[in-house]
Amino acid sequence: MVSINRIIIFWVLSLGWLVSAHHAGGMIPDQQLWFVLLVTLLFGLPLYMAATYSVTIQRIHRANQFRSPGILYWFLNKRFMPYIGWALWSVTFTFLLVFYLGVTKKIEWIVFLLTVPVFSCFHAVFAPLAAREFRPYIALHKSLIWTRWATALAMAAFYVLYIKLASRYPSYASLSAAIEANSQGITGTSQSILILEVTRLLGFIEGLKAYALGNLHSFSDIIFLLAVFLCSAVLFYNIALAISSFMVPLSEYRRVLTPLQDVDAPSRIPPRSLAVSSALLTFFMLFIYVPSTVYIDAWLRSTPEVVERLHDTQRTVTTKIESLEKIGDDYYKPGTIAQTRQAYFEIVNELEASVLQLKKTSDQSFMLMAQNVDDYLDWYYSLPGEYERIVALATGKLELWMTEKLEAYLMQGNAFGPVQQSIEDALRKNEQLRAEYLDKISVILAENQIEPVTQQPEVIQYSPLDAIKEPPSNSVIINLENRLLISGGIGAAGAITGAIAGKVTGKVIAKGAISLGAKALVKVAAGKAASVLGGAAAGAASGAAIGSVFPGIGTAIGAALGGIIGGISVGLGVEHLLLKLEEHYSRDEFKKQILDAIDEAQLEFEESLGMPNHDSKTNTP
Repeated sequence: MVSINRIIIFWVLSLGWLVSAHHAGGMIPDQQLWFVLLVTLLFGLPLYMAATYSVTIQRIHRANQFRSPGILYWFLNKRFMPYIGWALWSVTFTFLLVFYLGVTKKIEWIVFLLTVPVFSCFHAVFAPLAAREFRPYIALHKSLIWTRWATALAMAAFYVLYIKLASRYPSYASLSAAIEANSQGITGTSQSILILEVTRLLGFIEGLKAYALGNLHSFSDIIFLLAVFLCSAVLFYNIALAISSFMVPLSEYRRVLTPLQDVDAPSRIPPRSLAVSSALLTFFMLFIYVPSTVYIDAWLRSTPEVVERLHDTQRTVTTKIESLEKIGDDYYKPGTIAQTRQAYFEIVNELEASVLQLKKTSDQSFMLMAQNVDDYLDWYYSLPGEYERIVALATGKLELWMTEKLEAYLMQGNAFGPVQQSIEDALRKNEQLRAEYLDKISVILAENQIEPVTQQPEVIQYSPLDAIKEPPSNSVIINLENRLLISGGIGAAGAITGAIAGKVTGKVIAKGAISLGAKALVKVAAGKAASVLGGAAAGAASGAAIGSVFPGIGTAIGAALGGIIGGISVGLGVEHLLLKLEEHYSRDEFKKQILDAIDEAQLEFEESLGMPNHDSKTNTP
């Protein structure tokens, strides 16, 4: 059974190893080569100790299967080669692990820290089971093997769950984007070219891994999660192997440096073995590990073409993945979608030019309609206009007559003829531009479509084919095509003018101006009649005096003719005077009401077509 002291020591050393590795890894990109060598050696030592101890116990267990030492025994049980292999692996993996822990995000860092309690829980389960079945040192070895694998698999499964639920693994548009994103924060200011190039290489590897996993994520969740599980299992197994060294008593490590013996308590290390081991370790550190690393750094510094070749190789790998655009089900050269968008915007600009011309023409037409108001008012305040209204009043059609008259004057000069033509031009231009756009798109797609060289090219941009082939549209043009105002009116002279004039007169009627004019006409009718009667009496007296030269009938005829002439003369004079008086007091107000109605009609016309609001009364002279 594992003692409480051993568990406490394990927790302190394991957490201290992970935390120190995290801080030291974050410092590597800005430190010198000696710092990297020292950090790698110190943090790789637990991994190497656990590995060599495990190799030793396996060799002791295997040695019991042989009758006597022979060639096969020597070949299978010598520990020199495994020790050398684990030394190289410990140095390499520790550098990568320490560096990776240094750039790990906080949430992932917490996941790595959970390895310690998970390892403790599994070991608490497996240690008693192994103790019941094996001898003490074999039980320790077996329980550690089981715990490492259980911890690695459990943490890998937990990491997959974390990737699946707690975060969204990014899918990069290109390998270059993945490398750039995963290289951020790992560049440093070290003067060692080896450190700079290794950090660059690690960023490249991380980007390559992220790009591959991201594409797997887009392709299949199962394959993606399986890849994450396998990669993380390797990482967590080595972490578990390193921290398992803190679960082994120091006395047990004497087996690594002593001859293989199947004994419960390892013997003391012979001085000769200790001397040989120290010599080998010193030789490895001072004559292999440190010099080889320094020589590599110096060699890279003196041969910049090698560094450049490494960069070229990375760029080659980056560009080997074919980057294409996909439209519908077919592949196209990069930039094809940008070409289609350029063609789209060119058509949009031309459509907007047609709409601006329509807006300009409509402004001019409403201005012309406003200028026709004075002609209407000149007629309205004239004697012919007065008597036309009297006739209309007598026949009960005053307001209808005034409405038709107002429409006729507003339509003078076919005020909206240019608008009619501009609308027809805009619609024809729209059809022409749509056809031109489809022709351009067909040419662009035909020129840029290619067959991918690789089996799974990188799709850097995608667009549905229908979206590409849909011609651009303008809300004003669409409204023109759908407006009831012009349905069946294209090509009919004055159709737009008549429709707009009808809207204006409708608004004038709604304001009550024409009805008010009718009431005013009735109100002054009595005064006009009295004036006419007075004029008739005066004319009769004058006519009688003239006709008295003819006795009898002459006097009567003269009186009648004189009355008629007098009535007409005086009545016309009175009518003219009253009209001028009415015009003086009401013309400006009447004109303002009509112009306001034109302004409102213009605003509604422009809003109905989706054109910019007419926010000022430009019609008022």
